[in-house]
Amino acid sequence: MIRIVVAEDHRLVREGICRLLEDAEDMKVVGQASNGADALKLAEMLHPDVLLLDISMPRMDGLEALAQVSALRPKPQVLMLSVHADAGMLQQALQAGALGYVLKEAAADELLAAIRAVARGSMYLGNGISQFPARALLAQRPQNALGRLSPRELEVVKKIVEGLSTREIAAILGSSVKTVEKQRRDAMRKLEVENVASLVRVSLELGLKAGKGSDRD
Repeated sequence: MIRIVVAEDHRLVREGICRLLEDAEDMKVVGQASNGADALKLAEMLHPDVLLLDISMPRMDGLEALAQVSALRPKPQVLMLSVHADAGMLQQALQAGALGYVLKEAAADELLAAIRAVARGSMYLGNGISQFPARALLAQRPQNALGRLSPRELEVVKKIVEGLSTREIAAILGSSVKTVEKQRRDAMRKLEVENVASLVRVSLELGLKAGKGSDRD
């Protein structure tokens, strides 16, 4: 069961989202907030799997709240909800640690898919922002860190950035799940990150682009 805290300042919108999520068999709304400050308090008390944050809220907006999420233990995965379909806002959210970004105009099925994706540690970028070069959007850093990865480790990281699960990656690459998990751990160690969300974020910051890689282990 995916436990969710929903933060949205418009009551009608918030209640509609909560009804949608509660109708899903694998989701449970454990808390509701109308601003970022209350969302953080609820997340600290209730330990949700996913924190759904509207970007535009009073008192403390979603981006301000997002900047403080990393201090929470356990740390929830964050999905941003926004009316802003622009690359700059998306960049801010990804740099601050969000694992997903969906527009408010998205269909119900897309929101559910986004929540399921971020809950399992996969990145999700909504269809409404696909016109932007989202996966190569972040400010560039020297790319030599990626050179530490073996060809297969790099391919595994690319597939993670694409949003694929470990089992999906194993099937595509013809490897076992345990092998993919080890390659992911090795990549995380070499890039000096502690979790999959950070692996995705750092890979984007380093300019990694998804594409065909080597078949060599």
